[in-house]
Amino acid sequence: MKDWRSLSNYFSEYPDIIGDALFSDVEFPWSPLAQLSHQIDLFFNGTTNSGELPAVKTIINNEDGTYREGSLFIQESNILSSNFIDKDLKIFIGKGTHLEAGATIKNHSVINQDCEVRQGAYIRGNVFVGSNSVVGHATEIKNTIFIRHVEAGHFAYIGDSIVGSYVNLGAGTKVSNLQFRTLREKQESRFPEIPFFIEGKSLSTGISKFGAIIGDGVETGCNSVLSPFVLFEPECWVLPNVCVAKGIYKRSSIIRDFSDSKKKKR
Repeated sequence: MKDWRSLSNYFSEYPDIIGDALFSDVEFPWSPLAQLSHQIDLFFNGTTNSGELPAVKTIINNEDGTYREGSLFIQESNILSSNFIDKDLKIFIGKGTHLEAGATIKNHSVINQDCEVRQGAYIRGNVFVGSNSVVGHATEIKNTIFIRHVEAGHFAYIGDSIVGSYVNLGAGTKVSNLQFRTLREKQESRFPEIPFFIEGKSLSTGISKFGAIIGDGVETGCNSVLSPFVLFEPECWVLPNVCVAKGIYKRSSIIRDFSDSKKKKR
């Protein structure tokens, strides 16, 4: 049996451009997410602003004048004939990418070549979108890696996750990244560590927000929901309207309902 900690258990390739540094010497499959923002910073070292977009650029500063966050709001649809770089916002968009009017892209976002970012898409930042991927209408992604050829075409939410190559997320797929909190925890703005159990033992994860590891070739049906800490090996199928319990799912599992998902997890 392959080691569930190994990224090769889920993915056959690494993200282009920034993958080698992100995916080397990791302790857990979700470890690259902790380094994503830093690796995006490194990616922009030595670059200069390049290209123009029909977009509104917004920068928000803190009260002391220091940078807080920024974004691009796409005003007119266009297909890029060359790479676009905004070093101030740390936004890169590769040539051949189709941007539709009404999309929002926040700082620390790398979108590689030949992607689609459709009307109403919300790329919240700290995001890598691999080549030939789709971020669709009313789809929101944050702190997430799309390795390559990921389709999230309609009404999806993907937070704090890594998604492999040739994955299709059906319309309305939601990847939950925050476990329920008590009233006291909310009042005190506390985000407890999400517990995870593997082979009958509790594992200290050290993180309070995490969505899913979605291996190559996975398919999720329309309106499916993934609980925090779902790990899919390649080519799993989630049927429509299914809520998937946390756990690790073996290659080519078919999840038909919640009780089925609890039974099949390791």
